[in-house]
Amino acid sequence: MQGVRLERTGWRDQRLSERHRAWGIDCPAADIDFLLLEYDRGLPVALVEYKHEQKGYFTQAHPTFHAIKELADRAGIPFFIARYSADISSFHLLSGNLLAETYIPYGEETMTEAEYVRFLYKLRGYDCPQSIIDGLKVAV
Repeated sequence: MQGVRLERTGWRDQRLSERHRAWGIDCPAADIDFLLLEYDRGLPVALVEYKHEQKGYFTQAHPTFHAIKELADRAGIPFFIARYSADISSFHLLSGNLLAETYIPYGEETMTEAEYVRFLYKLRGYDCPQSIIDGLKVAV
């Protein structure tokens, strides 16, 4: 099937992925690369699709984007796409739905790691402790 990448990591069952494709074009599914549900006290606060800066772009025209947006809209939570640098020192955020635009008014914003961590705390309605920010300065 054109445009479908083969399983490279061995983490998933390649046989199931191939079999699902055999079920036909009218039975689509998305193998989401790195979708995280950000939550607080068991309640969802946002969906974030993480993409490495050197990997393919995830555009609003892609059917998977529409499916994740619909999921976030139905849940009443913001949806973001976060492209992160190889050294995790910066994050470029894109708003994926209208709720996300309340946090990122212009639809996109680039943040340092510390700014991004503060942003994640803000999603939960908290201020990020300075000790967390100070800990980011230690090499990972």
